[in-house]
Amino acid sequence: MSVRRTLTASVICAMTVIGVAGCSDDESSDQPFQGQSADEVAAKAVTATRDATSVRMAGKLSAEGQPLTVDFHVDTQKNCEGRMAMQTGAADVIHTGQATYVKGDEKFWENAAQGSAGGEKKARALSGRWVKVPVGDSRTTGLCDKQGFLADLDSDKSERKGMTKGTVTTVDGRKAIPLRKKKGSGETITMYVATEGKPYIIKLDQSGGKTPGSVVFSDYGKPVKATPPPAGKVVDGTKAGTAS
Repeated sequence: MSVRRTLTASVICAMTVIGVAGCSDDESSDQPFQGQSADEVAAKAVTATRDATSVRMAGKLSAEGQPLTVDFHVDTQKNCEGRMAMQTGAADVIHTGQATYVKGDEKFWENAAQGSAGGEKKARALSGRWVKVPVGDSRTTGLCDKQGFLADLDSDKSERKGMTKGTVTTVDGRKAIPLRKKKGSGETITMYVATEGKPYIIKLDQSGGKTPGSVVFSDYGKPVKATPPPAGKVVDGTKAGTAS
């Protein structure tokens, strides 16, 4: 499974639905962003989020029919630290410089080694240990490519109409205005945009449909503390599993 593809389908494509093309407008005189349509507010939020030097994304999604929990802090230089967990295992991930390190449980490595000879034995040996994985391994490194998957915000230029503004609320301690879109499949997508400071995306909810989920965006612009594990505690998976 490509984690980046899963996140793109469950979160970033949902942003795309909101972030481009014409939207309807429920404008009222006592709301922020007066004189701006829902589409204009969403476009500004997409741009601000994409241009931020760093962001933390934490929440629960649906990946191939099973729940996926993610909590990742990433920046534009692909520095990254975080954790993902699903029924097929959990793993901590660090990416800094040109290296990615993963510390997964036994289930995680069993799933990663499916179909390979001695997979169960390898999974037991790697469980709970930091493993340096090949650069470009989409199961993990895709999560650390902020600019890569946020670029998908503008990838779908098909018809996007029917958004409305909601009433200002508080999300993660910040005031935000919800921008909501209902789709024919029974799916509802809601983007919460900060009404103070830069119009960052604060939260994205997707209910109904096949990929429900909710992700909170925070820690914009804060340095990502991605420190490599001690070399003596790393298994170098780029060299057939020899210790680095």
